[in-house]
Amino acid sequence: MKILHLIYDHINNPWVGGGGAVRVYELYKRLSERHHITVVCGKYPGATDYSERNLDFHFVGTHKNNYVLSTFCYAAKASQFLLSNSKSYDVIVEDFAPYNPLFSTLMTKTPHAVQVHHKEGINLFKKYFIFGLPFMTVEKFYPGLFKNSICVSEASRDKFGLPGAVIISNGINEKLFDEPGFHEEDYISYMGRLHIHNKGLDTLIKAMQMTGIKLLIAGEGRDKAGLLSLVRKSGVEGKVISKGYLNDSEKKDFIGRSKIFVLPSRYEGQGIVILEAAACGKPVIISSIPELKYAVDAGFGISFKTGDANDLAGKINFLLENDAFRKALGQKAREYAKKYLWDTIAGDYERFLIKVMGGQNS
Repeated sequence: MKILHLIYDHINNPWVGGGGAVRVYELYKRLSERHHITVVCGKYPGATDYSERNLDFHFVGTHKNNYVLSTFCYAAKASQFLLSNSKSYDVIVEDFAPYNPLFSTLMTKTPHAVQVHHKEGINLFKKYFIFGLPFMTVEKFYPGLFKNSICVSEASRDKFGLPGAVIISNGINEKLFDEPGFHEEDYISYMGRLHIHNKGLDTLIKAMQMTGIKLLIAGEGRDKAGLLSLVRKSGVEGKVISKGYLNDSEKKDFIGRSKIFVLPSRYEGQGIVILEAAACGKPVIISSIPELKYAVDAGFGISFKTGDANDLAGKINFLLENDAFRKALGQKAREYAKKYLWDTIAGDYERFLIKVMGGQNS
């Protein structure tokens, strides 16, 4: 099977590099043992085409150091690539983002599907005011144009209004289970893309004014300078430490040695990092958005009112003061995470693609 996947994001993209890019890499790294995959991503400074086994990454757009220009140039160039090459593939997957829809369902007769992650909704208007309205319109109607669609959670499927979408969860690397346990150190952790509004980092920094523990932040992103400025203005420089990008082994230690993992996002798809924290045996504190509620339902997380720093600080302090309860949540987390290995998820995804192309595996 020859697969074409269209996604702006890439794991090394300095502006985004989020869960969608991780998902693409982990799934296709496994499927490349049996199939040939081309992933078309947006260019960023230093991006060059490369291959791993039968997995080819091709970058289109502009090398200029400008995120907005990069994402719009990607939309134009990726659409051009699609028009010129779609007949060379057996199945096409478009990763949806409201900023760069490629209209693949209108541009090709090759069997195709759309992958959706999280819905921003009114947050687009809050971020961009009237300029966010076109993106809100695209987000509301575009995924419904596709006959075949994938969502990472039931909550995302419901928000997008796609009752026929197939649920294929995100996953985690089995190596996270190699370590039988971690020695707790005196900090709480956040890891992910440094996007202040999306990830609720403003709420988290404000909450740190009301706690007595350190916060270690791992990740990169276009808001890094703004985040460091916010930390200074909030007077928590001695309590909040940026660790930058971490590789897989560093990431495991970073999460595993923390007392609590916090994800205060205003919107998410499913949150791969929540599953990773669970695999490390960590209790999680999450915002009260439907997409993250599964951590509470599974018994390893507690939630706070989204955007409410006082409530978040209260939940952090509660877990820090209740060692036995905190550790009990961590034990439940590790058991839950064992159901979400990338090898299993890749098999589900492969069967979906075969079905999309008509059940013929070539």
